[in-house]
Amino acid sequence: MGYLPKKHTYRKVSRLLLPHARMTATVQKWLCAALAAVSLTMLTSCQLQQGHHSAGNGAALAQPEPLAVSGLEPASLSGPLQAPRQAPGISPELTLIPEQNFWREMRRGFSLDHGLHQARVQQELRWLKRHPHYLPRLQQRIQKYLPYIHAEVIRRDMPAELALLPIVESALDPYAFSHGGAAGLWQFIPATGKRFGLPRNWWYDGRRDPVLATQAALTYLQYLENRFDDWYLALAGYNAGEGNVKRALKRANGDRDFFHLRLPRETSAYVPRLLALAAVVADPDAYGLSLPDITPELQFATIDTEGQYDLMKAAEVLEVELDHLYQWNPALNQWSTPPEGPHRLHVPVAMADDAQSRLSAVPNQERVNWLRIKIKNGDTLSQIARRHNTDMATLRKANNLRGSSIRAGQALLIPRSSQAMSNYPIASQQKRGDYQVKPGDSLWSVANAHQVSVRSLVKANQIGPKEVLRVGQRLDIPGTATRSSRDMIRKVRYGVRRGDSLARIASKFNVAIRDIARWNELRVDRYLQPGQSLLLYVNVAAAE
Repeated sequence: MGYLPKKHTYRKVSRLLLPHARMTATVQKWLCAALAAVSLTMLTSCQLQQGHHSAGNGAALAQPEPLAVSGLEPASLSGPLQAPRQAPGISPELTLIPEQNFWREMRRGFSLDHGLHQARVQQELRWLKRHPHYLPRLQQRIQKYLPYIHAEVIRRDMPAELALLPIVESALDPYAFSHGGAAGLWQFIPATGKRFGLPRNWWYDGRRDPVLATQAALTYLQYLENRFDDWYLALAGYNAGEGNVKRALKRANGDRDFFHLRLPRETSAYVPRLLALAAVVADPDAYGLSLPDITPELQFATIDTEGQYDLMKAAEVLEVELDHLYQWNPALNQWSTPPEGPHRLHVPVAMADDAQSRLSAVPNQERVNWLRIKIKNGDTLSQIARRHNTDMATLRKANNLRGSSIRAGQALLIPRSSQAMSNYPIASQQKRGDYQVKPGDSLWSVANAHQVSVRSLVKANQIGPKEVLRVGQRLDIPGTATRSSRDMIRKVRYGVRRGDSLARIASKFNVAIRDIARWNELRVDRYLQPGQSLLLYVNVAAAE
């Protein structure tokens, strides 16, 4: 039988006293000091609990894959957003960690066997030792996201090692994007994200929301652990899918040891990768490594926008750079918060209360501009939506439309950005123009002629991918990613599969055929070979 980790039980006195407190850092420090002063014995007892795992030795193996399994290169993040003025308190959904040494606090919650006797774990440890700067290089991202993720893992009474999983998944890059279409810190594919309640639309991608995606990922992991009754198998199911784990268990004829199961190659390395990372956190000195300096305080809080909010106006009200607001809210794709919600913004924790009062003080009618237009002959709802940087669902709701039919002379209300789209750094695409369909045209020929993907053409015009075009029909031609969206561009290595073509790959990642050819020095008239590796530069907001 495989190792079955015991359920983690959290016993810290101060955490029990302060599970959901809204307190300033000063009050927390005072209370911790008071608890320590009550009894020297209690303080000594706390120190004695700070045990660690010892290192083991294994046989030499070939170099493993890099720790960031998404195949993306870590990119630096900017420093913390400066608050216009200090204000105490944080969002009630975020819990503070009353511990001055974050890594020591994390070790206290470790409950998994790190499998140091396993060759695959030793293989991953050797990779980490050969790359001593990997974790220090992620210091800004770890500080930004890990205290929150760790607090949520502990709140759910889960093994603290699971808080390290987004380092394995994405190197804690909220814009990470894999060749399989997985996105965000926790690398949700679209289907699994939808299954666990992550909204994904033109305005917003919940897979990139650090709060929503963390809640969904932990719920999924708890579900998998309940199903397999083993955290190793739960982690394998998170990576490979529960169906693959179930079939592997069936083939094993009762052997539930993860290390004995026949699983996909990536999954066989995935769990050891997490265990090796946890072993380093448990005892970095044993491996000659150092951990980045991390403070336990949460870095961001969530505030209620009470509805749709133009992000330019929000930045002005909060007296912060718009770029910084986007960096704290990586799930946002467009110029405003999503009309249908979630109606919230993440901001630095120090300015949370002040930000809430400032945004709430703005009258509803001033948070988003509305434009009234008169429909002209030949207009379609999709063209109007594209022209005014909104989506059809928003137009239908704002104007009480049941379908997409509109008529000339009819008036429409349209949400409108307060400034030109070029002033919004996250704006992923700009309208290039429109095109009138000619005899013999198809979606593929029009997309190829304008160097855009079929998928982007379909998406821009809200039509089916197999729809026959009508002569005289007008199509919106989407533009390519602008320089202002460089922070959402990610490098992806894609392995060509049987049946792939440049057109199919371009459609999958919403890039132009000629761009793929240029990035890889290919001729567009040459066939691709299975196993061939392609370099792609994918705009995360525009990719499907």
